[in-house]
Amino acid sequence: MDRWHTDRWYCLGPLSAIALAVSLSAGIPAKAASSLTEQLHSPRQEVREQRDIADQFLLLGREQINQGEYPTAITALQSAAEAYHYLGDFVGMGEAYEQLVKIYSRLGEYDAAERIVRQQLGVARSNLNFSDQILALNNLGTLVLQSGDLTVAQASFTEGLAIAQSINSESGIGLSMSNLGLVAAAQGQTSDARKYYEIAANYRARARDYAGQANTDSNLGDVYLATGEIRSAIGAYRLSLSLARDIDDPYIQLRAIDGLIAIYRQRDEPAQLSAYLNDRIALTLRTGDDWQHLLTLRTLGEIYQDNGDLAAAYDAFQRALTLAHTLERKQVQAELTNRLLSLSARMNN
Repeated sequence: MDRWHTDRWYCLGPLSAIALAVSLSAGIPAKAASSLTEQLHSPRQEVREQRDIADQFLLLGREQINQGEYPTAITALQSAAEAYHYLGDFVGMGEAYEQLVKIYSRLGEYDAAERIVRQQLGVARSNLNFSDQILALNNLGTLVLQSGDLTVAQASFTEGLAIAQSINSESGIGLSMSNLGLVAAAQGQTSDARKYYEIAANYRARARDYAGQANTDSNLGDVYLATGEIRSAIGAYRLSLSLARDIDDPYIQLRAIDGLIAIYRQRDEPAQLSAYLNDRIALTLRTGDDWQHLLTLRTLGEIYQDNGDLAAAYDAFQRALTLAHTLERKQVQAELTNRLLSLSARMNN
């Protein structure tokens, strides 16, 4: 599934980013945030300086996301959104919303993410910003798809596609088509999903949306794998992985690697499996993401179990379960608990 991202970068303005980071990490922003808010609303403050302050909040929010400091990032991004709203900069406001959606989605707080997306969509519609409408509609569809509401998801993606076609946005058509493929796949309509993905991949390549193309290629890999077209699946996942490495996106790399690991587990090719497993471990360490750590441990446990090393499998699943409790992923907790009970019974026989 496509992740949310923006491409705009900002330079630091007159305030010290380090000083701002310190104040934010202390819980933002008592004095600093109060002072920044006063500056933003001061008639004596130059608009350029006000914009610099808003940009710094956005930049800091992104930096805090990369460091996994989500509460601090949320506070910074909310401040950025408010600052951009005051300035009438709806592009900046939309980008702050994008980052907030990313955080809430990673945390599994989909209701909060949906509220932000609906705000983003309302702003885009009121300003007749068609590009932001396409993005917001696809974000909304992705969120409701994760909650299992295929009808609303399909309607959101279809509306996004119609707007993209009306303005001839190749990237918007590619995004919407790819997401309609997800709906078709969820409905068990594999043939339709394949058509959507293949069209989407072409549009995303033409738009030079390499991250989007990589996501769609992994989706294609899933379809090929499900229909037994293993060579095509390997090709799709490897293309996705290559694109993701080119743009240095660890999460899209992990998505493609997981497809390849699944294939080489089935084919019993330990050398290839080991290589991709080592890649997953390295990327997990790089991201510092507890959810990816959990997934890596679960994958390790499955592979140990395949190889008959039940003690090592038990240890990996137990460590994954500890993380599942920390992250409050109840469904994963139940799954891992059942795995551990089954392994324990086998080990004691």
